[in-house]
Order: sequence, then structure tokens, then C-alpha cells
Amino acid sequence: MRNARFLVTLPGVPRRWISRIAGAAARLRVPRRWRGRVWPFVARRLHIERSEVPGDWTDYPRFLDLFARPLPEGARPLPLSDAWLSPADGTVLDHSVVSSEGSWLIKGTPYSSEELLPGSDARALQGFQSVQIYLAPHNYHRFHAPCDLAVLEAVTAPGDLLPVDPRVVGRSHRVLARNRRVLLRCRSGDGAPLWLLFVGALNVGRMRFTFDATLGQEPIIAGRRRYDPPPWRQAGAEMGRFELGSTIVLFVPPGRRLLVGVGSPCRVREPLLGAPRNSEA
Repeated sequence: MRNARFLVTLPGVPRRWISRIAGAAARLRVPRRWRGRVWPFVARRLHIERSEVPGDWTDYPRFLDLFARPLPEGARPLPLSDAWLSPADGTVLDHSVVSSEGSWLIKGTPYSSEELLPGSDARALQGFQSVQIYLAPHNYHRFHAPCDLAVLEAVTAPGDLLPVDPRVVGRSHRVLARNRRVLLRCRSGDGAPLWLLFVGALNVGRMRFTFDATLGQEPIIAGRRRYDPPPWRQAGAEMGRFELGSTIVLFVPPGRRLLVGVGSPCRVREPLLGAPRNSEA
């Protein structure tokens, strides 16, 4: 099975067409009378927990509606702490710090700051950290604000749709620079800069954002959008969703310490990065 998944990473494979076909299939309506049987079967296959699916199975006319479902009402109450929260459900794949030259080594793959954070000043990134979160098919696929933040600008970059499953892709694929991406430059409520990088993948041709209806939608072209006034989101508030699975990389200032071990699961609206020590009571 792994070998079959690896085949889609080879040159010449029409990944965009594969993704379009998968997207079209995910948008097909299922008759209401079938949903009570089809969706429990799909949920079992994808290891989706029933407690994570709000409402009744019949409430979901399409697979995409089930896959990109909201949280159940009242789920995931915000913690009473100064920690920054996980922006997504998934697995923490990597945690790294920018080098003195301004480059990054993420999951063993080197990237320049210009590749990952276009327009940023490498000199101003000293001590910055990156946290990479991989969303598997069973994960909740909406993403939320890790802290109180203002979205200052969005950078869009067209690219490939290589899979991001760490069991399939290798260092040479450089998915964080080659794949379709949306980068949000933000400012936290206490004035700290941070970035959120959303990376498309096989079967993930679209992303949706609550503050900009066209951002992340087809056609994806290279561009930059500045927001005036900047949209404001409180910590834990929904910011958008992936239409099928992918990866998020959070770039944060020095001082905050990762509370979740690399290789461990993380959950949206739960603490991910502790407050800097000098700000603790």
C-alpha cells in the first residue's frame, strides 16, 4: 500500500487531475436514505470518532461536509492559561529553530526564510521557531487562531500537490516549498509577529478562510493581499478549513516552549506553546 502511495510522487503523475477528480467525488450528494449506512462505514474506515461528528449522519449530504465538519457545540472549551493553542488537530511532525544564517531545517529538509516566509527580514527572525502539524484523514480539518491575532496580509503561491503524509514523502520532495501554499502574516494581541503557513497536498486543491471568501480558492496564482483594517480573531476562533487533509506550519517568536512532544498528537484549542518564562506569574 505504501508503494502505491509513493507512485503518486513520481514525475509525470497528473496530481492536479487526481485532486480534481477526488474533489468532484467529495462534492457528490448522497441521498438522505443512504447516509445512515454510508457515513458510519466511511467514519470507521477513516477512524473518525462518532463523538467528534455533531448532529445526525443524515445532516451531511456530501463527503466533504462530513470531512470538513465543525466541532460539536460546546466541545473544546478554551483553557485558562497564557499558552498559545494548537491551530489544528494532527501530529506534531517537527519543531525547529531558525539558524544564524536565517535558514530552517524542518523534518531534515533545508529551507530558506525567503522560501517559507517571503518578504520577511531574516535578521528579525533570530530565535524564531517553527512547529509543523500534519493532519491525517481522521483528524478534524478546520483550523483556529492559536492566540488573539490580527491578519495583516496573505501570500498565495501556486505549486504542486504532492502528498504530505510523512510515510510517503522524503526530504527531496521539499513539500513546504513546492506545494500550493497560503501564508498568513499576523500580529498577536501583545504585538508579537507570527506566521501561519497552510500547505496544500494531493486531493487538497482548496482551502477556505472565514475572513476572506476567495483566499485559497481556484485559481491559485502568486499574489499578496494586505488587509486594512486587519481581520481580528480571538484565540481559539475558527479561521477556515482544508478541503481534505494537509499540513500547517506555525512560526512563532523565541521564548515560547513547545508543550507537546514531536511525534505526539495535538488538538485544536488546546495548549501547544507555553508562555515565555519571564511572563509567567
